[in-house]
Amino acid sequence: MMSIEKTKYPMSDEQVRRKLFWLLQRLSSYSLWQRKRDAWACFTEKYEQALKTWPEEITRGFDKEVIIWAYDALRLYDEGLPELAVGNRQVWQRLTGEFHQLFRPVSLIERYFYWPCHDERGGQREPYPPEIEKINQWRVAAEFWGDNLLYPPQNNVCNFFDAEYLLEPKNYIYNLTLFAYPVFPQNLPPVPERSDIIIKTDDAVPCDGIWEPVKILYNHKFLVVKDGIRGFKNLGAYNYFIRGMSAPRQVYYDVLMESDKEMLITDDPIRYRDVEWRLVWEDTRYCDGIIPDESAYFLDDAPGERITCRTGEQCPHSGQWATLAGGHQQFVYVREGDSMPVAKVYTSGSFSPDRFTSASWSLMVRDDDGIVFVSTTGEQH
Repeated sequence: MMSIEKTKYPMSDEQVRRKLFWLLQRLSSYSLWQRKRDAWACFTEKYEQALKTWPEEITRGFDKEVIIWAYDALRLYDEGLPELAVGNRQVWQRLTGEFHQLFRPVSLIERYFYWPCHDERGGQREPYPPEIEKINQWRVAAEFWGDNLLYPPQNNVCNFFDAEYLLEPKNYIYNLTLFAYPVFPQNLPPVPERSDIIIKTDDAVPCDGIWEPVKILYNHKFLVVKDGIRGFKNLGAYNYFIRGMSAPRQVYYDVLMESDKEMLITDDPIRYRDVEWRLVWEDTRYCDGIIPDESAYFLDDAPGERITCRTGEQCPHSGQWATLAGGHQQFVYVREGDSMPVAKVYTSGSFSPDRFTSASWSLMVRDDDGIVFVSTTGEQH
């Protein structure tokens, strides 16, 4: 048995429900995938220009097939976007969908982009040189944390079950890459409450949209005879489904005991169960061929860069800070007015002495829930 912290993002919290609902709408929007395509086109252009103009002592570190993979991915973007523009969300279908086929060339580039900085399995083990990183940032700009959640799940198990996956800022740093944490509108709309379409595990999904795993609560006559639905009990995070896929099972923890803050689970706690899925929102966007104004999904366009602070400088805001300095991702909590700390340098040997380096820290979350971006005037909020 072992004890783990309970989720910080329970679906019983109205703001958690609204944020997760808004994020899934954003991830499935045409505008987001158009931005992914445009960033990828810039990456491909910059990369090809580097191959043609940079000295060989630098370009020999590039994998020879990256340019082929890059153009293959760009082709798939250009084939898939016109389909999404008319509401065809089969572009995310496994194997046959244009956007699912992106996975292979994009992941190959991620693993083998500049081999001197990768290990034998393809993982990035150290930061790229500055000139390489400038190109790599265009590749990173084509990625949004959670965009893989739109594909039908493997092994008929839902893609995720805890809202923490999309809402926890620490998850937005992965393998030496810092993804942009979304900026939420000040007033998030409420989540629709509908109960007209309910399916269960293994049923064919009748329409594209956002679905909620639930337990149906029934009214009863004489204690045993079911007499209509009186409500639903939420069983986990919303998931996005596309029409025609099979409704999946849900993964969950086998909890022995729980308190307000912790759960006692078994040593092998992962379990699977059949569940009912309630349609929360049917996605009919773009079916009329019209792309609406979706600028509200990208409020970070105005603020721009995250607030940063270097080692030794006075911290401007209490909260969670992150850095990639030292060759690995690190997090630290710093109070307003305290000096920003140094970062620990990554060492492969467990007995190597600790080494530290100066770092530029990026603000991830503020204690006062304020904006974590620099304003358009350059001021720190």
